[in-house]
Amino acid sequence: GVNITEVKRYITMLFVSGLISVCVSEFHTVEVQPAEQVTLMCSNFSSFITYMFWFRLDSRPNISRISSMWSSDSNASLYDGFQNGKFNMTSNTTTLFLNINHVDLSDSGLYFCGFYSDGNAIHLNVDGKIVITSVILSVFA
Repeated sequence: GVNITEVKRYITMLFVSGLISVCVSEFHTVEVQPAEQVTLMCSNFSSFITYMFWFRLDSRPNISRISSMWSSDSNASLYDGFQNGKFNMTSNTTTLFLNINHVDLSDSGLYFCGFYSDGNAIHLNVDGKIVITSVILSVFA
């Protein structure tokens, strides 16, 4: 499982520069079987958001950028390791989606979405209440 204290400590170290503000308090867990498809969501985005992204913290712990997009009507960019056709990022203006096809054990981890708005710092609120949701994706064999 994911040790929440370790996640908090790791994220604090990663973002000590202050460019990203982080609040880690609650997690939403999604459990799927191998080969299934899952869609992760972040809601309550405003129309003023200018840059959105997803990334994942795995059990090693490594943090990986998955995808980003500049607006809800733009195409998403997928980063190295996620350009295999199984990941797809979309948005409908108020909700950000990450679709993962044919999940396997390597997809397990803590998924975050975040945004950059109007020249301000990136805000990453991992509590499912304010702006952004985080999801622990567990794949069971």
